[in-house]
Amino acid sequence: MWTRRDVLQALAAAAGLAAVPWPLRTARAATAPDLVLRLTAAPDTARIRPGGETAVLRYTGQVLRGRADALRPSASYLGPTLELRRGERVRIEFRNRLADPSIIHWHGMIVPEAADGHPRFAVGPGGEYVYEFTVENRAGTYLYHPHPHGLTGAQVYHGLAGLLIVREAQERAWGLPGLPHELALVIQDRRLAGDNRLEFKRMMMDDMNGVLGDTVLVNGVADAVFRVSPRSWRLRLVNASNARIYKLAWSDGRPMRVIATGTGLLSAAEGIQTRPYVVLAPFERIELLEDFGTRRPGSEVALVSREFAGPGMMDGMMGRGGSSGGMMGGMMGRGMEGMMRGMMGPGQGEELPVARFDVGTQARAAGEELRLPPAPRPPREGHELHTRLAFRHMRGFLDGRRFEMEAVADDERLPLDEGTVWTFANDGGPMSMAHPMHIHGVRFRILERSTGDAPADLRDGLVDAGFKDTFLIFPGERVRLLVAPTEPGLFMYHCHNLEHEDGGMMRNCRFDARSPAGRT
Repeated sequence: MWTRRDVLQALAAAAGLAAVPWPLRTARAATAPDLVLRLTAAPDTARIRPGGETAVLRYTGQVLRGRADALRPSASYLGPTLELRRGERVRIEFRNRLADPSIIHWHGMIVPEAADGHPRFAVGPGGEYVYEFTVENRAGTYLYHPHPHGLTGAQVYHGLAGLLIVREAQERAWGLPGLPHELALVIQDRRLAGDNRLEFKRMMMDDMNGVLGDTVLVNGVADAVFRVSPRSWRLRLVNASNARIYKLAWSDGRPMRVIATGTGLLSAAEGIQTRPYVVLAPFERIELLEDFGTRRPGSEVALVSREFAGPGMMDGMMGRGGSSGGMMGGMMGRGMEGMMRGMMGPGQGEELPVARFDVGTQARAAGEELRLPPAPRPPREGHELHTRLAFRHMRGFLDGRRFEMEAVADDERLPLDEGTVWTFANDGGPMSMAHPMHIHGVRFRILERSTGDAPADLRDGLVDAGFKDTFLIFPGERVRLLVAPTEPGLFMYHCHNLEHEDGGMMRNCRFDARSPAGRT
């Protein structure tokens, strides 16, 4: 029996449901999820280095239903680490308590269109958005961060980012170190003023090159130190910087053993990729298997970013990254060049300390033999796309186009469940620079990188094996990808230099069952 009060309450609930965005209504009407989380973005303060608190923006989280271990709080300004399991049905309630619009993108995750965090779904101050998806991704290291158009760079720079780790039951059977012997390092460069205030953009060149900092923070802390036992460790290295490219290496010269890229383990056919150093572009991730037991007990080893010739336009003009002079350095004189360097901070390619590792003195523990999974069957190739990157008049373009909120061209459509060979060409020119390109809603393989165009002092550190969602393309290069979308809808591709992205170097792409233009 329904009372008058029951009817009024039901009508009120229906009216409230109709007033919220359609993705939120869909989520609330869906089958009950396994896990319900809440993430809130709001201003806060954090202690980054001695000398006072720093004003930041921060994600805080709660588990509303399900596993308590699905959230691991952060000790810094970074958001809590989300620990999701493959096959799990997840609902995440986002609350915006910022002064500007925002929305969350799950970087590298393959989720429905309404859950991807497209800027058209950004909610204003005080607004809410609900995501619902089943975790389809393989075990791997992913990220979440804001994606409102024109505001992403500032919001990430001031703290809005966090790790998202997907796990699956087979990981221990593969011989990977367990959770007690796993470390995640989120690497970011920041400009900290004398009062510990974060300084974002200072000059026009920050929009052109992207904002580069003079202090490297790891997990939100300056001068990070980790104490490790003498045994094998799983290290997840994450570049969450706005624009900086890192050439990561061990200070003692030992090689790096790469076992995974951003979207999961390498295959048995690819094997462990041994590199003298690893190049990590913004929002790329890799995993290392590092045996600290091969080092002297009680010793210290540092992770550093080695010097390289900066691939940015302004770096060449200023003579950064190991070159001497430079066009503007010669024109302005050393005094003016020094002032510009002081305002902009270290350029791309200058050597920077990242973190230190103190090796324990206990007895060495032997690790298990790593057994990488078999390679999946590649999709059938049936379509081709070509995209030209350009940077002119201080703005980035994709095939001569800039971002429009819902616009998608016929040559930006990809068929579902079929392999598309997508070629990106960075044609260079007087304002050419390297671009980290990211495609939403898919994972892809790099088929080919044009020979000889990557800088000689970075070439040996590029890890093109495995599945990826972000790749670095240098001036003059052509990179061919194999992309096979599985989720229909409107997604995005863009430069993940956040200042380039905010400036419009971003486009929509549509994944659907329709035949692409010119194909029967």
